[in-house]
Amino acid sequence: MNVLFVVWELDPFFKIGGLGDVARALPGALKKLDVDIRVMVPYYKVVKFGKNKKVKRGKFKMKYAGKNETVEIWEVIHPYMKFPAYFLKNSRYLDIIVPRDQDPWGFFDKAVVEIIKNNILNWTPDIVHVNDSHGGLIPQLIKLEKLPVKSMLTIHNLAYQKKTSLDVIKNVGINPSSSKAFLWEIKEKQINFLLEGIMHADIITTVSPTYAKEILSEEFGCGLNEFLRGKEGRIFGILNGIDIDFSHTTHDTAVKYPYGPSEKRVDGKIEYYNWKEGKKLNKQFLQKKLGLKVDNNIPMLCFIGRIDILQKGLDILHTMLRRIDQTQVEIVILGSGDPHWEERFKWLSTFYPKNISCNFLFDDKLAHQIYAASDFIIIPSRYEPCGLIQMIAMLFGTIPIAHSTGGLKDSISDGRNGFLFSTYNSEALEEKIKKAVHIWENDKKAFEEIVQNAFATDFSWDKSAKEYLTLYNKLIL
Repeated sequence: MNVLFVVWELDPFFKIGGLGDVARALPGALKKLDVDIRVMVPYYKVVKFGKNKKVKRGKFKMKYAGKNETVEIWEVIHPYMKFPAYFLKNSRYLDIIVPRDQDPWGFFDKAVVEIIKNNILNWTPDIVHVNDSHGGLIPQLIKLEKLPVKSMLTIHNLAYQKKTSLDVIKNVGINPSSSKAFLWEIKEKQINFLLEGIMHADIITTVSPTYAKEILSEEFGCGLNEFLRGKEGRIFGILNGIDIDFSHTTHDTAVKYPYGPSEKRVDGKIEYYNWKEGKKLNKQFLQKKLGLKVDNNIPMLCFIGRIDILQKGLDILHTMLRRIDQTQVEIVILGSGDPHWEERFKWLSTFYPKNISCNFLFDDKLAHQIYAASDFIIIPSRYEPCGLIQMIAMLFGTIPIAHSTGGLKDSISDGRNGFLFSTYNSEALEEKIKKAVHIWENDKKAFEEIVQNAFATDFSWDKSAKEYLTLYNKLIL
């Protein structure tokens, strides 16, 4: 089976979010299942190949916006997963991530289909698997060209829709009147890339089973729920995975005192600690580093993520922090985003500098140190298509306290490997935190069992890849 995985970021060459990790890990897991999978990405100026050898695989011209444009295809074998990755280069449309005067995605989508149509790689996919709005025109172009290829669209976050001028699809060579979404968007004279993908893809997937149901509702449908309901029966939810590797805690150079589910000694010397001793040592280290009160008997809770008021639940977290006795806990916040909300949390921390630490930046090393030191991670998201931080936290034995939505609901079992609250408000969040902390303080045996369950939860990509393979087989049979 041949699969072309089309995406706009790919770790380690270029990544700004979780999609870059997915684009590395999922194709890698599918390759292990004997899928001939290849990844196609734009060749931005910021792409870094490092020591990885790149080879020019082809060069072709195509008409876009009435002009002939040259596209180069550069191939790199992924350094970790060993699948071929193709980078499409064009100095006019695919040079920068946020273009000043052109939308690159129409150009990129047409280039992908031209490569398939003309068999430029001497390799034809059975399925083109596109991700989010960036590949939204590809399913339609495949049908317009009458190519014997099936398409799958994965929605990673329905809120991120790409709306742009109708001129873009004219530039691609699509008659606007043939667009499935044209009548819906006609008042704004815009095209919605994600909606086009939804309407034309043969199968749609989302990144968790619960989110696949949620997006059919008015509350979570982001204005597209009616269109999605029309695709019922062809929408599937598959929970994302993470790279399962205990090096997160046992050999992670960012973690001062490496640890695992149990201690490991080599020739009598500790190679890594058991989780209880490791947590204790890492908590003391982080408390000193961030200027918090050094006390192993105080519960440490963290928030790691974007400072995004629309999705991440910062409003109910802030309200709860203003209401509780902050001297009884330590709160560590790491992330960046909305400057207004950064300021509100910073103001709160000035009153309790020994109990609240705000770190408004992206710092992967510090993130791992926070995972390693914290007893709990707070994930109060209003909605969460999948979420990866709860999975990463569990690898560290850090217990999630999360809103029961999307992938959080699918990956956390309340009272078993974490804690869930159902009602989205600060009272429900506070109640669940109090329950979790009470167990941590008063029932060590029960809490240790929760931590061991968290360590044992399987979030590997192997399971998810098998589910994708099942859908691929359905498409081509």
